[in-house]
Amino acid sequence: MKQVFYRSIYLDTELNSLGGGQSSRITLPSNEFSVKSTQLMEITLQSLECRRNWYSVNKYNNSFSLFNFPAPGGYTHFKIKPGSYRTFVDLATAIQTEILTVVALAGSTCTWHDITRKFEINLVGGLATSYFCSFQVSVNTPPAPAGFDADMYFSDNTELLGANPTQKWDGITPVNAFVTSDVVDAPPMVGNGSHFSKFVGALNTVETLYLRSGMQNNNFQSLSFEGNTQNPQSSVVSTSIFARIPLSRSHYDNTFEIVQFEDYNDNFSMLIQQQHLAEMTFFLSDHAGRPMAEIAQGQSQSGNLSFKMCLKWKIIEQEVPQGEYRVRDPAMESQGIAQSQSNRHRN
Repeated sequence: MKQVFYRSIYLDTELNSLGGGQSSRITLPSNEFSVKSTQLMEITLQSLECRRNWYSVNKYNNSFSLFNFPAPGGYTHFKIKPGSYRTFVDLATAIQTEILTVVALAGSTCTWHDITRKFEINLVGGLATSYFCSFQVSVNTPPAPAGFDADMYFSDNTELLGANPTQKWDGITPVNAFVTSDVVDAPPMVGNGSHFSKFVGALNTVETLYLRSGMQNNNFQSLSFEGNTQNPQSSVVSTSIFARIPLSRSHYDNTFEIVQFEDYNDNFSMLIQQQHLAEMTFFLSDHAGRPMAEIAQGQSQSGNLSFKMCLKWKIIEQEVPQGEYRVRDPAMESQGIAQSQSNRHRN
């Protein structure tokens, strides 16, 4: 395939929001973005910029629970204060502050161990059978216990706390999230005392942004990129993902607050299976297909979570093998596109 024509498209999504504000629809003059039946359109991402205007700790990852408290079979829920925590010590302090909102647990503490990269919650005031749990259950199966909302029942908090997640369970007894010590393969911890992270903790649970498009494309994804996958298998399915934008830092930085992506190798592209392109829809998501968590209601609609990008729209067609003769296509001038000199004189 060879490129015979291209245009650059510069987009700012601040004023073109849809619905809740995170999707952006751009209308195009279709006569300027058309191809012949023997040609294809290709769209390639050249660059993308956005401000890191979301919190690393947010509604998608700030919730965990204490099981068998205040009574056997019951849950006490905790939600870490949303924010951009730059150190694990600050995050440990926020976890402790949230636990201490329960008066009966007064005296409980949370500390961070820098060598093992694990949290330690010293539980005081719990029952002998109490333990912490964190849920990451897809498609609400089995149904969430009373008092859980959708973000609590499918949460990335397990990555934040380095906790053992409850994913597949019987709907009665959740998985114990923490262990008795910071040594390898320590047993689960129950009751008052030190509850250690089973795995390493994190300041952020989003490593990459995904640019998604409403246009039908030729890309595929594994099912794990959807939070509500009913059958998470190893197979791949068609996807709305257009490009992957990696985040180079684990937390917000005052100096480097802008996420910048430049692609010089046409790594992210999609072929458009239509002859006329009248509109395009784009939005950013996290790894589970969720829109970026708003700091306050209306943030997206106000344009505060907008992004800017440059796309290259290309016309491509199959090359004629050497020595093969084909009937010349109608002149491109009929589509309002200037035909290159070399294309006019090809066989």
